[in-house]
Amino acid sequence: MKSRLNYRSGLPRAIAKKIEKTGQTRGAEKDTVYQNRVNRNSTVLIPLSSWKTEIFFPEGGFENGYIVLANPEEYFSKCPPNHRSDLPKNLIIGQNLLVLYETRTQWNKYHPKSYGWVAANSRQKPLGGQYIARVPDNTRDNDTLERHGYIDKNTGGQGAGIRVYEYASSEEITATRYQLSFLAWQTEGIIEMAREEGVPNPEECKEKIEAQCQKMGLADLQILQKNRIVDSKGSTVCPLCLKPILAQELAYRIEQAEGRNVPDLTVTMANLFHVKELRAGVYNHRCYNLGWGHHHCNAAARDWGVERTLEWMEEILINNGRIK
Repeated sequence: MKSRLNYRSGLPRAIAKKIEKTGQTRGAEKDTVYQNRVNRNSTVLIPLSSWKTEIFFPEGGFENGYIVLANPEEYFSKCPPNHRSDLPKNLIIGQNLLVLYETRTQWNKYHPKSYGWVAANSRQKPLGGQYIARVPDNTRDNDTLERHGYIDKNTGGQGAGIRVYEYASSEEITATRYQLSFLAWQTEGIIEMAREEGVPNPEECKEKIEAQCQKMGLADLQILQKNRIVDSKGSTVCPLCLKPILAQELAYRIEQAEGRNVPDLTVTMANLFHVKELRAGVYNHRCYNLGWGHHHCNAAARDWGVERTLEWMEEILINNGRIK
């Protein structure tokens, strides 16, 4: 019986796992309202300030809905629990809107129990409550940590949803995984690495992925080169430094500086790279915007994207007399 083709077919295990993880969010801390390591098509959290600027929705909307978050000052009028008169009429507390408490001042001034409120526990309408709290403790005043709403497995795990700019549809997640697989097969040494792991026919696996990506419209080398993802030979390069990506860089962990060792560090030498940065209202986790970039290049680009980072680097070089 023939095995079914998917984006992982024939790839070294570490690289296949890395591609799978690109469909998930990363980096959210436990003490925030955001979910970590969940699918990018999860419930989206939209700040009220973004909602008021008429944030652009993706085509087809958000697959698992959205929740708008307002801080107490944005929500309450001068006579709580009445809300402000300028609150958008399409937002209803407990339905698609929650109040988020993040400071001790907010918690003390607008205490939810004063209004008979309960912490929300659902990501779908109705939300099961009116607020979420992530208020840190204050040892100076002996205040306790206030964490209410979406904190355990009874509410589907930690966090209410994902940042709006992290969102991608399930269709886009699948397509980007295939394109990233295509790009992994264009790295130097990938065939040898796959063969070392016991893949009997890596060349055939590569050809099948390339054919599937051609069929899906994901293998346009001209667009990939224009977007700094491959070079003129079709080899995968880092979008910032434009050096070729080696297959081993996708699988092997970075070397740590002596004295700065972190136990169990899992960061590899090359990782997912967004050519245009992730930002609210522009859904940039999409095909032809994702490549594989060096860890240190990713750190330099941060949330700026390639073009702004290059401008910043050029300014530094000019200031240091390296270029005129």
